[in-house]
Amino acid sequence: MLSRAFHNTTSRYNGYFNAREIMRANDRNLQNSVQDDYSTILPLFVYPNEQLSQGMFPDMDKIIEKCSEVIERHSIYKKKKENIKWIDDSYFLIGKARLYKQEYSLAEETFVYVYQAFKTDPNRYQGLNWLIKTYIETEQWVEAESFLDLGEENYRKIPEEFRGEYNAIYADYHLKKDNDQVKAIEFLEKAIPLTEDKKKRRRYTYILAQLYQAKREFSRATDLYGQVIKMNPDYVMRFNAKISRAIAYDVTTNNSDDIKKELKKMLKDKKNEDYRDQIYYALAELVLKEDNEPLAVDYLRKSTKFSVSNTKQKALSYFKLAELYFARPNYVLAQAHYDSTLQFLPKEHPDYYEAESKNNNLQDLVSNLKVIMLQDSLLALGEMNEKDRKKVINKLIKEKKQEEEKRELAKLRALEEEQSQANFSPIGNTGNNRGQWYFYNQTNMALGLSEFKQRWGDIALEDNWNRSKKSTVRALASQEEEKIDPEQLRQDSIAKAEKYNPEFYLKEIPVSFDDQLIAHGKIVEALFNVGTIFKESFLDYPSAIKSFTRVTSEYDTSAFNLPAHYQLYRIYSITDEPESAEKEKSWILENHPFSEYAYLIKNPNYNKESKETKQKVEEFYQATYKLFQYQLYADVITSCNRAESAFSKNHLKPQFAFMKAKAIGHTEDRETFKKELQYVVKEFSEDPVKQKAQDILDYMNQKQSDNNKPQTPYKLNKGDKHIFIFSCTNSSKNINEFKNKISDFNTRFFRETKLSIASSALGKKQLFLVRTFDNAELAMRYYKAARNNKQLMLEARKQGAEEYLISAENFRMLFRSKTENQYKEFFEENYPE
Repeated sequence: MLSRAFHNTTSRYNGYFNAREIMRANDRNLQNSVQDDYSTILPLFVYPNEQLSQGMFPDMDKIIEKCSEVIERHSIYKKKKENIKWIDDSYFLIGKARLYKQEYSLAEETFVYVYQAFKTDPNRYQGLNWLIKTYIETEQWVEAESFLDLGEENYRKIPEEFRGEYNAIYADYHLKKDNDQVKAIEFLEKAIPLTEDKKKRRRYTYILAQLYQAKREFSRATDLYGQVIKMNPDYVMRFNAKISRAIAYDVTTNNSDDIKKELKKMLKDKKNEDYRDQIYYALAELVLKEDNEPLAVDYLRKSTKFSVSNTKQKALSYFKLAELYFARPNYVLAQAHYDSTLQFLPKEHPDYYEAESKNNNLQDLVSNLKVIMLQDSLLALGEMNEKDRKKVINKLIKEKKQEEEKRELAKLRALEEEQSQANFSPIGNTGNNRGQWYFYNQTNMALGLSEFKQRWGDIALEDNWNRSKKSTVRALASQEEEKIDPEQLRQDSIAKAEKYNPEFYLKEIPVSFDDQLIAHGKIVEALFNVGTIFKESFLDYPSAIKSFTRVTSEYDTSAFNLPAHYQLYRIYSITDEPESAEKEKSWILENHPFSEYAYLIKNPNYNKESKETKQKVEEFYQATYKLFQYQLYADVITSCNRAESAFSKNHLKPQFAFMKAKAIGHTEDRETFKKELQYVVKEFSEDPVKQKAQDILDYMNQKQSDNNKPQTPYKLNKGDKHIFIFSCTNSSKNINEFKNKISDFNTRFFRETKLSIASSALGKKQLFLVRTFDNAELAMRYYKAARNNKQLMLEARKQGAEEYLISAENFRMLFRSKTENQYKEFFEENYPE
């Protein structure tokens, strides 16, 4: 009993206590380091990314070392039972440290041991929770589900202190595996009342509110955001809870005035200056629910205006504006705002691909609409007499000048306002006006610093700095003058003069019959394109009808007339307008009875018959391809020639041509093969086979150039033992100091690995070898950590050092061949991480 008491006390208050305090400090740092993105659903659990993980290596190694000592020195395992109560806690801390170091397989082993070895200890379920976390983090869904089911079976045995986390982990599993928000809500509802830790309960509640908001259950979401605000969160979470509560406002509650007052009060608070974009966005969402779209548009414009550092919010505001314009519909403005959205929205955002898709479709639409608008305007001017035409142009030039003058004046006023804000009050002005003094205003300080650097450069703090740097400033100024291109200045001057020259615009106006014919040709083609985009991409049938009707009424002699009538027939059939559909059908059958469109109308099986012909071509292609697989290349060439004559307009013509080219590659000389591939590239430039043929040509050309290059003697074997190398060009006196810094880095960040450092010479270069790693994966882990360590890299660059990894076999080859540059090329190609 005395022995157990001694070991319990010593293990708890010595090794385990210190290790736990180190872990707590790292947990706090982790929470402070990770910036939550409140525009998306927050992650339930925060883990270090690769860079943060590498920064934790020294502390995590200390934890592993201290807990290992506790286990080694104090464990009393007798009668299949551990008699020291801090041993399981020590194992758990080791597992958590392994997880933070991203050593997932070792973390998994440790947590499995905690769960299986301590069957009578309730803490085993903490090990179970973190084991499932490890599986979720590594996306091992089957294993995660298996242990979650195990937890369900033993749920009553799980102590209450661990049940909250278990349910939160189950919610995390559903969110990360298949984004099942319904199941996640179910488990979070269970987790929150069972969670004692205030920070965790607050975070779970916020995420639960976000999930309800995503499901459009606004009343419950609003209630939960209100609960978060009452939980005394930090300023950022409180602010975002208020914003999200406004966005999630339920129109049935009739309390929008209170929320609006609160948001407008937040706008006036100086602490919220950097968050005005989010507040305006929340106001826009609020008034949209009240069907006040004009005011919502005004708020969204203000949101984009005040969004400076928060580019994601700027993107979301642009996206919302784009959606509103698209719904009106105002496609020109919608496209402009989708385009702006894509400039700021990260690709990983769930709305990115929707915005990109709509933007691409709208770009085609808008470009065609602009063609119609421009050519219509030009034709209208062309119909005027010369005097009236000049009068209109002069008026347009005058308006353009006035607009530019207004813009210049607005810029000047903005600059004056900025400068007046930068002016500081007298030093004695303190008290309530403290924030107005220049040196208390961080924005003005930043502006001043930027202006100073632009004028004087980045200079040291010293006496007479302005005199000591005058020569440098003059030199920089002269360099800037040298950069000015006189030809560019001349071109800019000509362009500016042309802007205000009536003749510049008059020459674009179609006055002659031929020019007007060209303008009408552009209009009819654009009209047909617009109608097709409205019909196919946006299902906007009224707009499509308007475009196609203009083609049939104004351009009935154009090549687009017949297809426009057919498209109108198809639209009227879809929109269930039988009289209009019959009218279009009759016109096609009477005026173009032998056209493909007539066949499509008369013969409902026309497409089916076309498909049968298509099927025959595909069957013939498959038979030819089998000949190619059997290496009967002469028969392949004959078969491809037969396909060309039998199915002259078949949809697989590019594929037949490409197969024929490959067969020729097996039967003819290299040059004939290249000519055939070049024919495929030229003839079928719009088909994917073009790229395949081009790839073969590029490979042939590359192979030819590679034959002239010396072959690398190095071989890739990532399973071989590896060495990390610093290759130094400088042979300074401080070279040993650099070696000591490498040693210190190894001791701090890789103390477990027990690495050794050796030095060697390769020609005039000094090599520092860090070894030995069991494989390339472990070596790459070291490589990344070293590259992310600023102090080590700064010293490395002072020594002119380059770093790379090399296998043991390639290292021997390097010293025999002395071809370091060749190996570095090999390294860049074969170690892409």
